[in-house]
Parts: sequence; structure tokens; C-alpha cells
Amino acid sequence: MVTMQITNSTAPRPTRPVRSGILTLLAILLGTVLAAALVGLVLLSVTGWLRSPDETASAHTSSVSVGSDVTSDEPPQTGPLTEADGLIPAGTDITAGADLPAVTRLDPALRAAVEAATAEATLDDQPLYVTTGWRSARYQGQLYDEALATYGSEEDAREFVATPETSTHVTGTAVDIGPLDAMYWLLEHGPDYGLCQTYANEIWHFELATTPGGTCPEMLPDASHLGG
Repeated sequence: MVTMQITNSTAPRPTRPVRSGILTLLAILLGTVLAAALVGLVLLSVTGWLRSPDETASAHTSSVSVGSDVTSDEPPQTGPLTEADGLIPAGTDITAGADLPAVTRLDPALRAAVEAATAEATLDDQPLYVTTGWRSARYQGQLYDEALATYGSEEDAREFVATPETSTHVTGTAVDIGPLDAMYWLLEHGPDYGLCQTYANEIWHFELATTPGGTCPEMLPDASHLGG
């Protein structure tokens, strides 16, 4: 009798650690991502810490619209006229000491003379107000255009309103005074401060045209001859 030994050719093979390998790989990737994020946070914190307060403020300011800047000395070139153009709000009585561009942008010597005259007028119980002073070229141009529309010709318009190129209001060397009694008061006392009416047809228009206590020059007929 022959005894045959049967060999099992289908014996189980060792199991490959596939699942374990995937988990290990995921753990490595997750660790890498977390490490990168941590490094980024550290760098961001260090950068912010190293930035000076001025740089931080500058970065914040740069995000604000340019139109929000209200500190500029120059008036805007578009839109309605504002106080920055020398406009004095309707119904507002101001003196040469007011903190408005209409007077702060006047020639300093002229402003000082008007302030001194105002002080004396006050002692005489006479209010003396600046009805208009410095004007932007745009403001003056608008006034000239209105005069042109009213009078119909450049020759007639310039008798009352000068162009921006010739106006003494644009250069800050002229003021208009009110009320009417103040105009007459300044006609009498203005020369004591060097202030003179310079146009015969504008009793309200005064300039620093002589030395204090001096004699005022002969008036020009109207604004078409020089400034206005």
C-alpha cells in the first residue's frame, strides 16, 4: 500500500500591511500641514510685532478713500462750492478773526489791519463784518460767469467782477465789508490802518493800499481796470 502525502499548495500568504501604510501616510501629511500652518502663524505674528506704529497706521490709512482726506489746503476742483473755496455760509456774520479760509487765506498784513479796524469799530458800537475775502479761482470764475450771464458782455461784467486771473480776492489782497454803516465807517477810519476803498463803484471793497495813517490813492472807476 502506497501512502501519498498531499501538499496544500494554497497555504495562506502573509497579509500585506496596506491599510496600516495608508494611515501612516495620512498622519505624515496631516503633520506636515499643521507644521506649515504653525510656522505661518509664527511668521505673521513676528511681522506684525516688528512693524512700527507709524507703518501700521500708514497701512490702515492707505485703505481709506482719498476723497476722505479733509486736511488738504487746496479746495476740490469739482462739485459744489464749499468753505474751502472761500465761501461764507449764508446768514453768517464773520470777522477777520474767524477760522474760515475766506479770512485765514487773506494776506496776513491785510487781515491784521482789518482785525485792528474791527476792534476800533466795536468800541464805536459799529459791527464790522467780512462779507467775502479770499476766494478760490473756481469760486471767482463762477461769479464771473454769473455776471457775464447777467450783463450780457465781458466789458460790462468786468465792471463788477474780475476774472480769476486778475481778481485781488483770488490773491487774498482784498476784502468786502458789511453792513452799509460799516462801509461808511471804514471809509472814514480805514486809512488809519492802511485800508482804502479802491473802486469807485464798490463801496464795500477795501484793500491795503497805503501805509497806516497815510493817504489813500485815487480810486479806480471799477474792477475792469485792475482786479476786483
